Amino acid sequence: MAAGKTSVLVIGVAIAVALAALGAYVIVNKSSKMGTVSIYVKDLPDEWSHVNVTFSEVNIHAASAGNQSGWHTLKLQKQTIDLASLVNVSELLASGDVAVGKYTQIRLVVISVTGEMTNGTHVDFTVPSGELKTTHPFNVTADQTQSFVLDIDLSHSIVHNSSGWTFTPVLGSITARSG
Repeated sequence: MAAGKTSVLVIGVAIAVALAALGAYVIVNKSSKMGTVSIYVKDLPDEWSHVNVTFSEVNIHAASAGNQSGWHTLKLQKQTIDLASLVNVSELLASGDVAVGKYTQIRLVVISVTGEMTNGTHVDFTVPSGELKTTHPFNVTADQTQSFVLDIDLSHSIVHNSSGWTFTPVLGSITARSG
């Protein structure tokens, strides 16, 4: 009989431990909810029939973190985008699930740019900095997607001088988009 009571006690303790672990799992998962951030890019063409911009990274920065530690990398959906082809439309550049909270910056890193002018001239651009950072605070909420359309202003990003063609990304506008 003592062995039976011990077995019942052991089973009871095991059930209590399992329920406590399940409760802790539920509490931890509720506090680490995730939301999604999507970054789109667009621009209107000028004298360019193609401006192919190749990105290496898209990052967002958490408001509560230090300057070096608070960056979260979004997954590139398409690495090279022809900005001149995006007339009145946008194209998804990067997206990713991030922790719920406030974010203060979006950073795009450009590694190369090639273009073709409307007269057929091919251009390989120099990309001096290649980094475009915005200070546009936004909140990510649980189970929601926060989307932005970044208008890269080609007329100010492209410069021709005695050294050749240079591409330094300049932001025209940021538009929040639902969904």
